[in-house]
Amino acid sequence: MVVGLLLAAALVLVGTWTALRQRQALRRLADEPFVAPADRTYRERQARRRMATSGLLVIIGGLIAGYYFSGMDARMDAIPARQEADEPPAEADRRFTQFVALYWAGVMGLVFVAMCLAIVDFWATRKYWMARYKELKADHEAKLQRDLAVYRQSKLNERIPGLKPPTPPDDTAVDEPLP
Repeated sequence: MVVGLLLAAALVLVGTWTALRQRQALRRLADEPFVAPADRTYRERQARRRMATSGLLVIIGGLIAGYYFSGMDARMDAIPARQEADEPPAEADRRFTQFVALYWAGVMGLVFVAMCLAIVDFWATRKYWMARYKELKADHEAKLQRDLAVYRQSKLNERIPGLKPPTPPDDTAVDEPLP
C-alpha cells in the first residue's frame, strides 16, 4: 500500500511539475516575436503533447491513489480470506473482482496512451531536428562549394601570365574628401 501511494504521489508531482513547465514554455514562446513559423509550430505542438502526457500522469496517479484510499485494496485482500474459511463466493465479490479488473485495465490503458504520446513526441522531435540538420548540412555544403570555386579561380589566375590574384580591399584606408 505504501509503495502504491508513493508511486501515485510521484506521478501526480511529476505530472504537475511538467505541466507547469510546458505552460511556461508556451508563455515564453508567445513573448518571442522573431521565431520562425516552423519552429513556433513545432514548439507549440511539443508543449501541448507534453501537457497532455503530464495530465495523463496526474490522472493515473490519482487513480492509483483512489484505489488505495477507497478501500478497494482492503476489500480485494478480504476475498481470499473468506474463501479459505470455506464460505461460498458471493455474487458481490465476483462483481467487485470484475470491477477491479476493469479498473486496472483502464489504468493500464491510460499508461499505454501516455507511452504512445511519449513515442509520438520522440518521433516529432526527431523529425524536426533531422530537418534542421539537413538545412545546416545544405548550408555548409553551399559554403564549401563557394570556397572551392574561389580557390579554383585563384589557381587559374596564378597560371595565366599577366593576371594577378585578386587582392582583398584595404580596410584601413581612410576615404579623403575630393577637392
